[in-house]
Amino acid sequence: MKAYINFMDTLNTGLRYIVSTLFVIMVSLVFLQVLTRFVINYPISWTEEISRYLMIYIVFLGSALLVRRSAHIAVDFLLEIVKPKTKGILDIIILIASIIFFAILLIFGIQLTFVVIGQVTPNLQFSMAWAYAAVPVGALLMFLNALAVLFEKMQNRGHKGEEQLT
Repeated sequence: MKAYINFMDTLNTGLRYIVSTLFVIMVSLVFLQVLTRFVINYPISWTEEISRYLMIYIVFLGSALLVRRSAHIAVDFLLEIVKPKTKGILDIIILIASIIFFAILLIFGIQLTFVVIGQVTPNLQFSMAWAYAAVPVGALLMFLNALAVLFEKMQNRGHKGEEQLT
């Protein structure tokens, strides 16, 4: 489990650089679009299209990073009122439910990507599968990161039990 957690942390470091690079590219393209549309008065249509698809990838890849940090928005009022032992069990139940959701999202994301494989984007004429592929890629990374969080929580619970015995 420790090796898997370390692998995911290394993967997430690379993923962080990828998301940051995509964000810089997206901001640059949006700036170029605004400049050409309102200053030069000759808009470049492909910049808006690529920016839209980059935003989709940024959201799904960034969500995977947030899963690893347990930083997604959550309604945690129930966690605040339960006992610490119950809170740990509830955390694990929530993680398992999330893992199941990510698995379902992965399966349906793959199916949807294959459905749109014949469609093309309006301006660039790329397959829409490239845009829709963000869903299964992000879902897979969220699934893997949620597993890492679950393994980490299970490891920490085991260490707490050992400390209490000594």
